[in-house]
Amino acid sequence: MFGIFKPKAHIDRLSPDSIDSTYSRLRWQLFIGIFVGYAGYYLVRKNFSLAMPYLIEEGYSRGDLGVALAAVSIAYGLSKFLMGSVSDRSNPRYFLSGGLLMSALVMFCFGFMPWATGSITAMFILLFLNGWFQGMGWPACGRT
Repeated sequence: MFGIFKPKAHIDRLSPDSIDSTYSRLRWQLFIGIFVGYAGYYLVRKNFSLAMPYLIEEGYSRGDLGVALAAVSIAYGLSKFLMGSVSDRSNPRYFLSGGLLMSALVMFCFGFMPWATGSITAMFILLFLNGWFQGMGWPACGRT
């Protein structure tokens, strides 16, 4: 396992009188972190659908873009299954953040690198990578 994805080390037990206040605070931190993190995943996942009308204006057919968009679903399904077992052996905080960062970088390529929208093959590969990194989101959320 990569260094940053290793599980967090065990910590000492809390004293009985501080359990309620500490756990209440940690529950809220966890809820807000998962909510914001998964909302970020959802926003990054749906970007390509918003760009499709402009790509059609550039000369791509709906069928070609549909083939490229299928890469997200294929990779997302495979990744959720395979990355779930990897997530169980890792630190979910870094696993969730790492997947979101990589997914955002892939979508950044679409906006700022002309070769990314130069062919259906390039779009398929990038969308496959995006789907793979998207699959890293829920396993980390569900584990915590």
